[in-house]
Amino acid sequence: MSHSSEIPPYTAGFRDRVFDKDPFLLALWYPATADETAVRHMGVASRAARNAPFASDGPFPLVMMSHGSEGHRFVHFWLAEYLARRGYIVAVPQHTGDNYIDASDARSLTIIERRPREMRQALDLLLAHDDIAPHIDPARISALGHSAGGATVLKLAGWHFDACAWTQYCTLNRQGDGVICEFAPNDAALDTLTQQHGAPVVRARDARICAAIMITPAFGVAATPKSVADIDVPMLFIEADTDEVLRHNVNAARFRDLLQGRAKFVRVKGAGHYSFLPLCTDYIAQNFPHLCQDFGRERRHIHDSVTQLVHHFLNRVHTG
Repeated sequence: MSHSSEIPPYTAGFRDRVFDKDPFLLALWYPATADETAVRHMGVASRAARNAPFASDGPFPLVMMSHGSEGHRFVHFWLAEYLARRGYIVAVPQHTGDNYIDASDARSLTIIERRPREMRQALDLLLAHDDIAPHIDPARISALGHSAGGATVLKLAGWHFDACAWTQYCTLNRQGDGVICEFAPNDAALDTLTQQHGAPVVRARDARICAAIMITPAFGVAATPKSVADIDVPMLFIEADTDEVLRHNVNAARFRDLLQGRAKFVRVKGAGHYSFLPLCTDYIAQNFPHLCQDFGRERRHIHDSVTQLVHHFLNRVHTG
């Protein structure tokens, strides 16, 4: 397992707004050899080699990353930089209608259908990009997501999201679980899904994804034994010690019960739901104090645990 005292083999290259005509904003981190300089991501200071050439000894494995509801493409830059310095390309699209500027479709069925489609489209565009594609190893593509992003990448891995189970849960729990139930689909939406898919499910499997990492994944209420039966890639679930946003028993714990030994589950000590966001600045702490809440452990130490867990898992998947 990697330790923070090591000297990584690469610097973290960084490019933003990768496509000429963006279908959505996309940030990219990748192995480089040029010197890193100061960069700021949404006001948070870091270091990267902006617009540097790729390191020449690729191709490299690719991690497609999906941010949480109402988040943005920089929210896991600390993890993306760590992986880039260790030989991974990390691509993060900013999800339309479910980001910090426009949250008009957050936690709704629209987003549950659109998010995986955007991830697939981003992957298509990267694999067709003249400058980037030669550096990607198409046999080593994984996906990682936090919260709603965790649900997104699990769908890419083969989970058939059961919208009927979501609605049934919310019929009983609407008052007590507003985060999940505020936009639960009505009968008309379920009927539309049935017409499209033959059942009220959202299927989004992408056969190019060979592993999936879910950090405090949302929408476990839409998981059933049948809906997870077809997932056959290695999976890592990273849980918060204290998830103050998502009910543990119907989200991460629900997936654990259903997958029964088919995935690795790790609970991160001292972490809350937002502990996987960047370190808090004074501005964030003053204006969005809920995003700065951890539960007994410094966020930088939580991040250290996560970077090492993710890196170790990916190395095991890709090298055996």
